[in-house]
Amino acid sequence: MQKNEYAENTDSLQKPKNMYRMNDPDGSAYIKGLCGDSMEMYLVIQDDFVKETSFFTDGCTVSIACGATVTMLAKGKRVMDVLRLSPADVLAVLPDLPEGNVHCAILAIMTLHKALADYLLSRQA
Repeated sequence: MQKNEYAENTDSLQKPKNMYRMNDPDGSAYIKGLCGDSMEMYLVIQDDFVKETSFFTDGCTVSIACGATVTMLAKGKRVMDVLRLSPADVLAVLPDLPEGNVHCAILAIMTLHKALADYLLSRQA
């Protein structure tokens, strides 16, 4: 994925891409970061692919950009490929992220992985 594919999705903080709470997702998660920002992630999985994803945060504009980027990175990918995403993938898309805000990329990825764990555990029940 190229950085420019995501630019329009993260630059518009007035109406960020995929920032909404989802009803009846297949997997969801909530994490409150050490900085005090919280992130929620929602996933719809179909045939082992992430069909739809959204997030919600009460955090700063950097948290919003990271959440939007993570949803775009995950959408359309196989579940196992999404589990391989890391904060480095977010930083590759958002190379100008201030060093003091790298924790926002970590928070977004951790929340995504927790939502995937929620989905995978629900299938075991």
